[in-house]
Formats: sequence, C-alpha cells, structure tokens
Amino acid sequence: MQVTQIQMMTACLMLSLAIPTMAHAESTDPVVIFLSASIIFLMFLTVYVVYKIRRSLSNDLDKPVD
Repeated sequence: MQVTQIQMMTACLMLSLAIPTMAHAESTDPVVIFLSASIIFLMFLTVYVVYKIRRSLSNDLDKPVD
C-alpha cells in the first residue's frame, strides 16, 4: 500500500509542476514537450524499478536459509 501512495504523490507532484507551466505558455516547442514527456516517463520508470527491487529483496530475505 505504501508504494501506491508514493506513486500517487509522484503523479500529483508532476501534475502540479506541469499545469502552471503549460497555463502560462504562449506556444510550446515540440522539443520541449518531447523532453518533458521523456523526463516524466523516466520518473515513472524509476519508481517502478525501485518497487521491483524492494519486492525482490523482501522475497529473498523471507526465504529460509538452507
């Protein structure tokens, strides 16, 4: 459940940063849009990878020692 809260907070943070910037822009260059989308994608990918690593480590630590 904690991971979903982190993902929700990350999404809210990205939206709160993106909306005011786009509201005051007169015209947005396609390169800026592509760069912004790439950065947002990398942020989501980072959260996903951290989640998978934490899950893998917790599963590995829960296994009994042979």
